[in-house]
Amino acid sequence: MQKNLTAISKGDESAFAAFYHAHFYRLATEVFHILKDKSQTEEVLQDVFTTIWNKREGILSIANLEGYLFVLARNASLNQLRRNIRRAKVEIDFVQQQDLWEEDTDETSAEERYLPWIDQAIAQLPAQQQKAFILCQFKRKKYLEIATEMNISRESVKKYLQLARLSIKTYLTKHRDSIVSLFFTFLIF
Repeated sequence: MQKNLTAISKGDESAFAAFYHAHFYRLATEVFHILKDKSQTEEVLQDVFTTIWNKREGILSIANLEGYLFVLARNASLNQLRRNIRRAKVEIDFVQQQDLWEEDTDETSAEERYLPWIDQAIAQLPAQQQKAFILCQFKRKKYLEIATEMNISRESVKKYLQLARLSIKTYLTKHRDSIVSLFFTFLIF
């Protein structure tokens, strides 16, 4: 085990692959027990193992690596649960706001009226952010798929999406009332 960890700390990808396969199933079981969703479980485990790989130089200094892995997985799972709860709350708020939109006498739906504003907000993004945002939100690709297609790291994809969402939200807030912001929040989460 120590020899394998030494190899990992030096960047040996095959040693890391063996480490991954040795720990994946037990971590997946724990994460799935918390999240109850296969896709989210895979995303969380991808993050956990990416973290281990990115901090591989210090792997030998971790006294209880097994415990460390489980703490990382548990914390990432709980963070995902928090995001799920926020998303559900936004969806509930959105449904409650639909009554306001339905009272509108204009034949154009609220979504159709706001889409041009969202399109303008997306159009003003830098090219890489725009591409990452479109692949994620409209083509429903996962971070790893986007990273592969754009030939960038998964962390870069996450950063581009964070920046894109913030930029779009700021744009919409400047140009429309709070209902658009609520609609936008629902759209991207």
